[in-house]
Amino acid sequence: MADATIAPAVLRALRISTAHPAVRAVRVEESHEDGSVWAELDIAQELPSAWRVAGVSPSGVRSIESVTIRFPSDFPRGSPRAFLRADFDRTHPHLLPVPKSLGLPPQPCVVQAFPSELIQARGFSGYLDQLADWLDKAAMLQLNNPQHGWEPVRRNRVDDEIILDPDVIRELAVPSGECVVVATDYLRFDLGDGKRMMRVALNPAVRVDPAKAQCSESKVSETTARGRGIALVVSAPDSNGAPTVIDTAVPEDVETVEDLMHRATLYRCAQILRAKLDHIAFRLDQGRFQACPLPVIFLVRRPFALVGSTSSIEICPYLLDLEPGGDLLRGIGHVRLCGVRDDISVNLLRRASGDPVEADRPRWALLGCGSVGSKIAVHAARRGLGPTDMVDRATMAPHNYARHALLPEPDVRGGAMAYKAQVLAHTLLGFRQEPRFEIGSVEELCASAEGRVELGDCRLVVNTTGSSLLREVVSFREWEARPRFADAHLLGAGSVAYAAFEGVNGNPNLSDLAAESYRILAKDEGLRSSVFSAEAQAIDIGQGCGALTFPMPDDRLSALAAGLAQTVCGYLRRDEAPEQGTLRVGHILSDGLSQSWTSAEIEPRIVVRSGAVEVRISPRVDSEIRAAIAARPGVETGGVIVGRYSQVGEAFQIVDLLPAPPDSVFSAERFVLGVQGLRQSVRQLLEESGGSLYVLGTWHNHLVPSGPSALDAATAARLALRQFFPVLMLIAHPEGYSFFSAELGAQAFSALAMERVAE
Repeated sequence: MADATIAPAVLRALRISTAHPAVRAVRVEESHEDGSVWAELDIAQELPSAWRVAGVSPSGVRSIESVTIRFPSDFPRGSPRAFLRADFDRTHPHLLPVPKSLGLPPQPCVVQAFPSELIQARGFSGYLDQLADWLDKAAMLQLNNPQHGWEPVRRNRVDDEIILDPDVIRELAVPSGECVVVATDYLRFDLGDGKRMMRVALNPAVRVDPAKAQCSESKVSETTARGRGIALVVSAPDSNGAPTVIDTAVPEDVETVEDLMHRATLYRCAQILRAKLDHIAFRLDQGRFQACPLPVIFLVRRPFALVGSTSSIEICPYLLDLEPGGDLLRGIGHVRLCGVRDDISVNLLRRASGDPVEADRPRWALLGCGSVGSKIAVHAARRGLGPTDMVDRATMAPHNYARHALLPEPDVRGGAMAYKAQVLAHTLLGFRQEPRFEIGSVEELCASAEGRVELGDCRLVVNTTGSSLLREVVSFREWEARPRFADAHLLGAGSVAYAAFEGVNGNPNLSDLAAESYRILAKDEGLRSSVFSAEAQAIDIGQGCGALTFPMPDDRLSALAAGLAQTVCGYLRRDEAPEQGTLRVGHILSDGLSQSWTSAEIEPRIVVRSGAVEVRISPRVDSEIRAAIAARPGVETGGVIVGRYSQVGEAFQIVDLLPAPPDSVFSAERFVLGVQGLRQSVRQLLEESGGSLYVLGTWHNHLVPSGPSALDAATAARLALRQFFPVLMLIAHPEGYSFFSAELGAQAFSALAMERVAE
């Protein structure tokens, strides 16, 4: 075996090799001057019986393959390298790229990462397993297969970067086979010692005639230059009416223009590439073409889809760094290897986010482009789900940048003094998702017929303004084709995040959901102390009216806004919107870092109308009423109804009940509400809900379908004297509900006012 100078780690690997079931023999050479150790392993393949007699597979893999392993001096930190025999067929896929100038035998690509990583995780036997598996698959021509996907040509060395949108570039692989010339923007970096690196971005929307190409370059700094140039995108023409498929995999060994043309011949597009290169070379030689980086990109159709892609078209990029002279015209020159970097696109953003690429981008509108709205918009855009419509009438002010998703322009005092919707739309353009924006009042947009038509096609309209007035306007506005509305904003001086999504046809609407949320928040001691008891202290940020905002660090707002954005995106990703409404509430816990989110599905309201007034009853409240009636058969019962009254919608929203006091009277003729303990119950309701919920009136039942009696009307009129909004008397009967509403009239108000003056 080897001498005593072999390191223990290498000896250990050699002992493992001799015991491996696929290894038939191990032969070790002496240590080399560089400290490396070379060993030759005979590895057996399980060939089918028909091939076993010949000792070789049709693909040229022998039943016993001798593989040379080079162990570096720093093994196992350094990776071993495997070398196949020199005459091993180089058309097999998954061969490492080795420049022909080095004269090395082919090297199998047994692991995507460094072999040392695999050895650290699974030991040297794991590396041998991969090597034996590679040879077995090479024998069966299964290194590339449809289940795994076609493995693109591997490049261990990359000189430059090509930035492009792969989906757009692949569309240039047309049946006629063309060499399309497109515009580029590039950066040239001087790395010192004569080395350089180029980053070239393709713009396939701009086609260029090489005879009219306006190539240019200018210095950005001592080591960086910026320029404009062109790129050649080449594909093979169809053959016999069918796309040309290249099923031969070859390792990357292109170094010269001659090599590039050999590769073009393999890809069956040499003729059209040669014509274009000769044209450019002729103009370059005559000084009529500005020397610049010239990417050459082959679009190669493979037998099946590439690994990690749904497309079978492989993008193979190279770069000629053109210089004045006649070398290119003579087919001489060095070719640089490029790595492909996806340009920003909706598909790239979705892939990076782990979202389905093929999903449509739904149309949705953002009402309000402030701190919360801008963060939701940017988060959504990073997932390829940016808003398609935006509305806001405000301009950016200096203090907005403390929490806004946008960044101030460093050379502009006060930032960018433009409309919020305008600058946010410009930012989203960078994500290739420029929305339509409108500068104006959201209320006016929703009030106009044209505005309602514009929003009617949206899958979702998200209101981030936090305006309770806007909430009421959109909740009770008549729409011919009503979109789904959602609220997304912060409560409790920025400690609570609130999201609400309407049900079908606005039932429940945003106003209903707000009323339900007050009930839910009031029952949670931690949440109600944040929402109903927090005193949001305002800070001055300038002089004059309206120069107020709430103190809140951006990191806290961003943490909750991220949850709101995820909620909105999750809703947009659903194939079908639910029929019911949805509430999502999140809040920051006491440690200032943790968050807790709760969810509630809110059923459609039971709606009873009379003239312009309507009563909207929670199904949960309806169940409680029916249960109370069933508990006292044959008599009238009742209690106190709790909720809110919308002045904009002239609607009573019933979300809870207070039970009838114990001194109430229950009989077959009538129900009389008692007073024992009622005052304390009402006071507790107001305290827990911060006054957001209150008593609307009373309910009782009739034993037969009927409307309010004369006694009911008189009672309602008497109760109306005690509150500042209409009183509701709700009557439950076997077929549903009726109601009576009374409010203090002008004459009664005048009399009451005179009485107060007299006092």
